[in-house]
Amino acid sequence: MARMSVGLRLTIWYSAVLLVALALFGFLTWIALDHWLMRGVDERLAQKVQGMRTVLEVEGVTDRHVLQQELSEFAEEVPDGRLIQIRDSRGLLVPGANEPFFPASLMAVQTEYRTMSWRGRAFRVFTKPIEYQGETYATLVATPLEDVRAVIRDFRNLLLAMVPCVLIVACLGGYWISRRALAPVDEITRVARSISVQNLSKRLIVPQTGDELQRMSETWNQVLERLETAVKRIRRFTADASHELRTPVAMIRATAELALRRDRDPEHYRKSLREIEHEAERMSELTASMLTLARADSEEVDLPLQQMDLNALVEELVHQNARLAEAKGIRLRAELTGKPAVAAANEAGIRRLLLILIDNALKYTPAGGSVTVMTSESSGGISLSVRDSGEGIQAEALPHIFERFYRADEARSRNGGAGLGLSIAQMIAHAHRSRIEVESTPGTGSCFHLTLQA
Repeated sequence: MARMSVGLRLTIWYSAVLLVALALFGFLTWIALDHWLMRGVDERLAQKVQGMRTVLEVEGVTDRHVLQQELSEFAEEVPDGRLIQIRDSRGLLVPGANEPFFPASLMAVQTEYRTMSWRGRAFRVFTKPIEYQGETYATLVATPLEDVRAVIRDFRNLLLAMVPCVLIVACLGGYWISRRALAPVDEITRVARSISVQNLSKRLIVPQTGDELQRMSETWNQVLERLETAVKRIRRFTADASHELRTPVAMIRATAELALRRDRDPEHYRKSLREIEHEAERMSELTASMLTLARADSEEVDLPLQQMDLNALVEELVHQNARLAEAKGIRLRAELTGKPAVAAANEAGIRRLLLILIDNALKYTPAGGSVTVMTSESSGGISLSVRDSGEGIQAEALPHIFERFYRADEARSRNGGAGLGLSIAQMIAHAHRSRIEVESTPGTGSCFHLTLQA
């Protein structure tokens, strides 16, 4: 079963809310109109009673017959005068000889408004006593409610006729507005469907409306930009990895083919096997580095941190690489803080990070130079630094040295390595909630440093 479109669902919800609102509006208006009309009727009834009081006070007569005549004349002059009844302690004054329209039981000496049905008609009745010259006169005034009921009935019929018309027009207008409002969403969907891995550079049209649609389009474009960057990075990583692996594989194959082409002496075979071993070791290191970076990309690298003394680790690594440095004619030394440099770190991770930095420093420092591994206190914790007096890094290359397979020049390519070491080092630094900073001057040397939380 096909699901309703968003535009249709919005129209249905809008129509339901509008119907409830119109029903509530009509009901409240109906109640208010009835209240206002009845209040007007009550005010006119009260004015009639006040008119009778005025007649009594102005005429000032005491003769019952004369008073009855004056009140009868007043009743004949006002609208619905036949519905006026007045009685004193001796009986009815108005109407006189005529039979009263309402029963005498309604003329209790009390002030009261009531709506009643009498002789098949609806009336609004008002009873009130009037005090005059020591005599209490019971008065009753009434007016038929046909006109009021007719107005309310006509208003009700008008509501019943208008609400469906208004609702239909509002539904059609609401559907048109929803389709127009959602048209940019359809356009965004159409463009999004046309984007694939082959054309990730394509972007959604951003409506300059300053609303949710603009923010959604901008957000999707940002997602596409990040996705395009990630895909390009994967493609470049794959191409670089293929390039790096092709050389040792070709070397292994060529060495083996040459060794097997004809019989050779044992020493020649041993030499060939050593070359194959060297290239296989290089491939193993490259594969391990790529696996480490792949795990980092998938957030599978777990480096639990614990408090450790970085001074002890630095001393150990300097001692471990001392012979290699001495063989190259480089002075490798450590500069440590006067007290234990304790920080939260993963020992295996920091060990590998420092080995990468020390190895790079020894590779690119000429004989007679120096490499210094330092620990120092900083406001953020403990700083680790590796400084060399080597050839330095060109300014245009500095922003790229942590990119995978990046090597600044051919000279650095000839020094071995696949260009993954600094990428792995930066990944380890990120796992420690830090990052490696670089300071370098061509011809003077470089300094790599990071800060670990104490």
